[in-house]
Amino acid sequence: MRSYDDETTIAEYGCACGHAGSVRVDTEHGAGKLVWKVDWPMRWVYEAVDFEAAGVDHSTPGSSFTVGAELARDVFGGAAPSYLGYSFVGVQGMAKMSGSAGRVPTPADALAVLEAPIVRWLYARRRPNQAFTIDLGPEVVRLYDEWDSLARKERNEAQQAAYERAVGVLRTPEVVVPFRILSSVADITAGSTEQIARIVAEVGYPHDSIDQLQPRLDLATTWIERYVDEQDRTKVRDTPDTARLAELTETERTWLTLLRENLRSGMTLEKVTSLVYGVPKLALGLSLDSGPTPEVAADQKVFFTLLYQLLVGKERGPRLPTLFLALGIDRVKTLITSG
Repeated sequence: MRSYDDETTIAEYGCACGHAGSVRVDTEHGAGKLVWKVDWPMRWVYEAVDFEAAGVDHSTPGSSFTVGAELARDVFGGAAPSYLGYSFVGVQGMAKMSGSAGRVPTPADALAVLEAPIVRWLYARRRPNQAFTIDLGPEVVRLYDEWDSLARKERNEAQQAAYERAVGVLRTPEVVVPFRILSSVADITAGSTEQIARIVAEVGYPHDSIDQLQPRLDLATTWIERYVDEQDRTKVRDTPDTARLAELTETERTWLTLLRENLRSGMTLEKVTSLVYGVPKLALGLSLDSGPTPEVAADQKVFFTLLYQLLVGKERGPRLPTLFLALGIDRVKTLITSG
């Protein structure tokens, strides 16, 4: 550029080939702007860029970087910078990030349900050119389990490096409650912090204030609201399902009788879990701590379905021991008892 007038916004330019001209910047927006494949190498040379990273689609044969490197050398008399191609990160069910595609995934989508160190960890444990997709659906529960396991176990050198880079000074819960428990409790209680605090303490995670469960509690609540289908949400029955209770088989009556007889207020999550899994064993004349058998496994599956039908009117739902403690033993007994 040879000159520029602030008042008129006219820029005069000239080229080494002898061509000269002018452009009015405030109105002629398309004039004077290089196309992308030429603009990029021009900026490398003009701004003396030493290093730049870009998506791997820019470094395939004939793409922006490979063509730009030649233009930087042959047209602008410079050189391409050191380059790192990185791959794409997507969100399951959403389009790849693109400026022209409209709604695209952003870090905010992930941070709405994932703790910040987990988002960092997803990047830190992979090479830049390794693509991956974040699933904000049911896989979120597994991801939190994996992260919590990593935090507890002895880590190798690579795992330790990724873990330290991920955590840094970012906030983590003071009292770590498994995400699957927090999300289930938040679902059952419709997000009532008072009830959540009570249930979480009862299932084995004592705490002095709800703030000690943050930020995971808010993230679990948001996940339930945004990413769990309404049909999968937990709605506890108000009254016993008299129709289902009237058609119980003899075996089902035996299971419910054994459950009512052994279910007591004040039981820990561990004891409730042992009982829920153990009722089919007791019905077969076995002890609660007896080992699994194919017959027991088959009966447990049918028994669990029966309990979900009677408690929430569905074939499945939150983990039954957590659901029992969330509802309270008296309410559970009411819902599994015929009039």
